[in-house]
Amino acid sequence: MAAIDLDLSRVPVVDVHKKNFTQIWPSLIGALDSALFVAVDVEMSGLGNRKKLMAKDIDDRYAEISKSAETRSILSLGLSCFETKEANGDSDTFCNVQTFNLTVLCGEEYVVEPSSLEFLVQHGFDFNKQYSLGIPYFPGNDRNDKTVESPSIGRLVSELVRRSKPLVIHNGLVDLVFLYHHFYAKLPSRLSVFLADLSEMFSGGIYDTKYLAEFAMRHPASYLEYVFRKQQQLNDSRSPKIHVSFPNYVDLSNVEYRDLSKSNPNGLTVSGICERYANHGWCPKGHRCELSHDVSAIIQVKQMNSRRKRRKKRTWAECDGNDESREPLQDDGSYFELFANHTICKSYMFERQRPTASCSEEFVCNHIEATSGSSGLK
Repeated sequence: MAAIDLDLSRVPVVDVHKKNFTQIWPSLIGALDSALFVAVDVEMSGLGNRKKLMAKDIDDRYAEISKSAETRSILSLGLSCFETKEANGDSDTFCNVQTFNLTVLCGEEYVVEPSSLEFLVQHGFDFNKQYSLGIPYFPGNDRNDKTVESPSIGRLVSELVRRSKPLVIHNGLVDLVFLYHHFYAKLPSRLSVFLADLSEMFSGGIYDTKYLAEFAMRHPASYLEYVFRKQQQLNDSRSPKIHVSFPNYVDLSNVEYRDLSKSNPNGLTVSGICERYANHGWCPKGHRCELSHDVSAIIQVKQMNSRRKRRKKRTWAECDGNDESREPLQDDGSYFELFANHTICKSYMFERQRPTASCSEEFVCNHIEATSGSSGLK
């Protein structure tokens, strides 16, 4: 596995809305053209019944996710484009990353869930901005004219599909269903048709980093920040490395800089590590938990525990709360998810041959089946 060498203290994110969409359009298309692969993340107005969304039967799960996609809306779309540059003599890989956050506004009525909206607000989502500056769109292909020359979200997704770039997601079945319904076409009624369409749309392959973490990397935890921080720590002990850089933007009026270098703000405490957060990346108490949510400390404890498997004494402390686990939105929202997805996937792909296009449908189906017993939702 390749190590990751990068500075996350100033990660630029291009803020795209209806007033600058046309201006930034050439940069979006240029980033897609040069990308080795593209990470996608969407924020929604709700997800519906969580238990039904995690039905063990694959067809039932798809049916429930489809109902949610048809009645809820997408609030923002994130794209992160990863371009590979020339390598040095030590076989290191050098990459340039461009990340775009597009605020969108559905033109049809849709359901909003208070819990989802509250969650998004707590993590910095600006609904005033969404309603005043969101790029308008209509779900499906009935009212989205993707053939005209003027920029639109539907046309952007069509441009992504046309380039056959590998697509990177994290626990992303819901993202794929929402993306298909809102920006591409009306959802097919059968899962088999949906999978066949995905295979054709993204012929470069679909990579789910949660699936990779669980079934390829075999990490003890598969929530996004754990996997990403784990790969970061390999810098000190492994080679070759992945070096990441960002564009030097001249016009900063549309660029926000995010500090993604820090782990969860709950630092290491004398009380110990929160077991629920350590295993699932989520704790019902959030920042009020007295136990540590620091992922770097969690990794250290997991490493120590792996060397002490035969000992009965455990080093975990457990907090109270229900047993439902779900992966949280990071403090910096989709920005961390997009960037981390790319870097994890690049680290995995570094020493492995990329699957052929024919693997896409099988990979998605395997991912759905493999996670059918998991309760992990964003």
